[in-house]
Amino acid sequence: MIVSIADRRGDGDEEQRRITGASVEDLRRSLEALSGEEGALLRAMRRPLTIERLGRHPLGNLVIASAASAFDDYGRASAWFGEQLGIEGAVLPATTEAVQWDLEPFEDTSDANAEGDPAERPCRLRLIGDRIDSPPAAIDAIERCHCALLAPGSLYRSVLSTAAVPDLAAALKTTQARVIWIANLEHDADERPSMTVMGYLMALRFNGVRVDAVLYDPSAALKFDAAELARHGVEAIPRALRSTREPRTHDPERLRSALGELVALQPAAGR
Repeated sequence: MIVSIADRRGDGDEEQRRITGASVEDLRRSLEALSGEEGALLRAMRRPLTIERLGRHPLGNLVIASAASAFDDYGRASAWFGEQLGIEGAVLPATTEAVQWDLEPFEDTSDANAEGDPAERPCRLRLIGDRIDSPPAAIDAIERCHCALLAPGSLYRSVLSTAAVPDLAAALKTTQARVIWIANLEHDADERPSMTVMGYLMALRFNGVRVDAVLYDPSAALKFDAAELARHGVEAIPRALRSTREPRTHDPERLRSALGELVALQPAAGR
């Protein structure tokens, strides 16, 4: 699993966000999700901690940020926490260092991104930092995988701030694996309300992220048209994915079943 360790430029006091580990929120959540047992360390990582002047934050964010500083490497810090939590696999940072991101309009107005209502056009995600390279292990994981999955989440904050990192976007373009985007069930509250469903796909593509297929729930609020996806060279994979108890969330068993089916159909990577 590869996750972003980037936060948006201008979101609060930058020094405070660095100290409190705001950029490692996705990293912490991923480690927690893969942890098999509700042990003491997991409970401690989830515990909210109030620090004078810095406010209330999950203890795990603070500890991961501190460990990354001690190891001088976010990947090694994540690997160490993964060992302590007993997780299978690895959670890898998308970049070797915590970076920031911002949005800007596309300068090129000669292609399809200039069509339609300007309010609905996707933006370019710009990464800001001294080093925006990815760990070799993350690049190698994409190159060798049988199926590359773009997980659901905030389009710019989570998906693009991971998949659009130059090294990772380049690996996605050349991997022999099929790249499948698992679509959200509803419009992301962080995005513009006027953004169309196809706008999400175009945002990925205009930011250099390859998408071969979209896995989506046809009963969800975020609806896709199979014919329209086909016109863009993208395979439609409709499956029942919503939770019956919490319709706004994916059902873990349904998603696991759908992904198991898709992964089983993929040929072994020729590497």
